[in-house]
Amino acid sequence: MNYFDLKIYTADAVVEDGEASFIAVPAYDGEYGVLAGHEHAVVAVKEGLMKYRMKDDPEDSMRRAIVSNGIMRVDDDGVMVLVEKAQSPEDIESNIAKEKAEDERNIKNVHKSAAEFQNIEVKLKRDLQGIRAQ
Repeated sequence: MNYFDLKIYTADAVVEDGEASFIAVPAYDGEYGVLAGHEHAVVAVKEGLMKYRMKDDPEDSMRRAIVSNGIMRVDDDGVMVLVEKAQSPEDIESNIAKEKAEDERNIKNVHKSAAEFQNIEVKLKRDLQGIRAQ
């Protein structure tokens, strides 16, 4: 199998830097796939699912990342993808789970605060009734 040099960068990280056999990015006119020996190209990348296979990956597997807008350059040196953000679906699911747990904690705190507020309100009403009775 033939390979090409693949570099995937975000604004703050190097996502991949190694040899790959395939990459497909979401483009404005559909998915744009590249194999070794591909003609030179510059492709506008849109938000969506990017798929690629690195040299050490099994033939029947594919790495995936959800990417934001960016650009892909294909030339004799290989393929370079520059996107604002790239996250694996597993990382996204993990972040969603963390956010859900945080939301549940916040809801419990709101309910706790509401119960405390009701207790204080009842106490103030009793105190007010006691003052009026005097």
